[in-house]
Amino acid sequence: FCILYALCEQQLSKQRHYDFGLRNILSVLRTSGTVKRSEPPDADEEMLFMRTVRDMNLSKLVADDVPLFLALLKDLFPKVTDPPKKVYANIEKGTRSLIERNKIIDWETWFLKVIQLYETSLVRHGF
Repeated sequence: FCILYALCEQQLSKQRHYDFGLRNILSVLRTSGTVKRSEPPDADEEMLFMRTVRDMNLSKLVADDVPLFLALLKDLFPKVTDPPKKVYANIEKGTRSLIERNKIIDWETWFLKVIQLYETSLVRHGF
């Protein structure tokens, strides 16, 4: 985990908003604990941790850094094949209904950003 963040600091582009320090580590650890407790007891911890790290950091990265970050994750977690995205059924259903009601184009990249914003809100504000 610390190795991943050290590699990120070395290899990813230098962006002002990137935070690979203790504050982010603490947030990832807290969220990982919450995710672990919410999953079945026999769930693969390595997969859960990789998914948590991926989901918590992807929204912060500029587009050019995303492939490198995903490659670093695959190198550090070779046994884990692309973990499934966590599903927020109520949020996704509500967002899709708002898209339809307001006649907005259902663009998958935008929808992903809505989910990432929700996940960030969970981490930062815990609702």
